[in-house]
Amino acid sequence: MSIISKFTIATEEGLAILFRLREAQIKEMYAAVTDDSSLNQYIAQQLDHKETVLELNDLSTQMLTVYHNEIPAGYTMIKQVDQPALLADKKVIHLASFYLLPNHNEEEVRASLWNKTLSLTKQYEAIWLEVVQNDPLLPYFKEWGFEISEERVMHPFKQASYLLIRWKEEA
Repeated sequence: MSIISKFTIATEEGLAILFRLREAQIKEMYAAVTDDSSLNQYIAQQLDHKETVLELNDLSTQMLTVYHNEIPAGYTMIKQVDQPALLADKKVIHLASFYLLPNHNEEEVRASLWNKTLSLTKQYEAIWLEVVQNDPLLPYFKEWGFEISEERVMHPFKQASYLLIRWKEEA
């Protein structure tokens, strides 16, 4: 079994991978809570080619893809964005997405993507992300040291969510 996590850039191949994974992620998150028309409209909006190229070419954004037997199995998007007020004046980074296709959600695949993510974020005081409350990766985020900071509502479909924070471990 071959597992590797590596950077993804805004090539046609990189965009195709991101679009496939992001579409699967959106469907998994929202298919049960909205109608097909609204979901398809949101997916089209999130998979805008020009906007995605700009997103991936932004120097404050990094994307990693995990490959399982050479098949894209998941991704993470790390971004430098405005942080929640409770993290003001802290050096933090936003884990904008961390997703694995359900049929690749295995220990070794998760570990590969998480360890690569951790190596990229080690200079920050904290990592934060927002996930829907029924996210299948929530138990692993907790295992990796994330704590629920507050309950929120995630747009666009008003899903109950958690703001999770993982503070840097002191050596």
